[in-house]
Amino acid sequence: MATTLLHHARLYLSLGFAVLPLHFPFARNSALQCSCGRDECRQPAKHPFGRLVRNGLKDASKDPAKAEQWFHSARFNIGIATGAASGIIVLDIDPRHAGDETLASLESEHGPLPATWRFLTGGGGEHIIFRHPGCKIPNSAGAVGPGLDVRGDGGYIVAPPSLHMSGRPYAISVDHHPEDVPLAEAPAWLLERVTATKAVNKARKAAEWRSLTRDGAVDGERNVTIARLSGLLLGRRLDPHICLDLVLAFNATRCKPPLPDDEVVATVASIARRELGARALHRLGGGDHG
Repeated sequence: MATTLLHHARLYLSLGFAVLPLHFPFARNSALQCSCGRDECRQPAKHPFGRLVRNGLKDASKDPAKAEQWFHSARFNIGIATGAASGIIVLDIDPRHAGDETLASLESEHGPLPATWRFLTGGGGEHIIFRHPGCKIPNSAGAVGPGLDVRGDGGYIVAPPSLHMSGRPYAISVDHHPEDVPLAEAPAWLLERVTATKAVNKARKAAEWRSLTRDGAVDGERNVTIARLSGLLLGRRLDPHICLDLVLAFNATRCKPPLPDDEVVATVASIARRELGARALHRLGGGDHG
């Protein structure tokens, strides 16, 4: 496995990709478990191996010496940074959520995708790889359509010959191998859907928040609204104490009737703990990556 892993790592470096070591499945009590050892790992065999890449995705490298060090004799899974870091974007097809059907429908409307590099995931899906267009491409889950995710700037994918938690390996499609097929540009309709979806969602969310802060919340909606507003403010990295003051003011002036202050404090504290934990995870590199 290590020899095959290093061969793939060298191939990816030759293509201009930045790579990093990921956790991997290992057998424990006759079952596969993520090598991180956590019983409730949220991204089993898909998240960065923190002891080697302490900054997660930010430590993805094109340095052959690092790749040799990481993959020479180890059995790590291998990740590829997407976006400008590697000059690629990836359309992630998840058939468990009808991604194959969604893509077929889009291709019937716009025409087939161009021939380009494709990786088969251990979960039964597919990574379709395109040249990075030069503008910022956000990561998205289901924005293009059900079961279709986009990995762009600040993202990564699990790459062949990694092992999935099912025990199946990731593989390069024999009909779409980089040695046989050139890397294609993403079709205009796909890029339009990615960027337009982001703009539409941003405008819709802004309108929803304006409505919420104007109209407030009534009994039965107050707790959920307080939690959502706390998540919004803390997600923008607002100081938790300032967030609490703003949410208490919202509760006093917009909730009908207002919740007890101690209940609001408890909600904000809970969201703050979760948000601070999510920030730590993000620094290591997060998201589901096939």
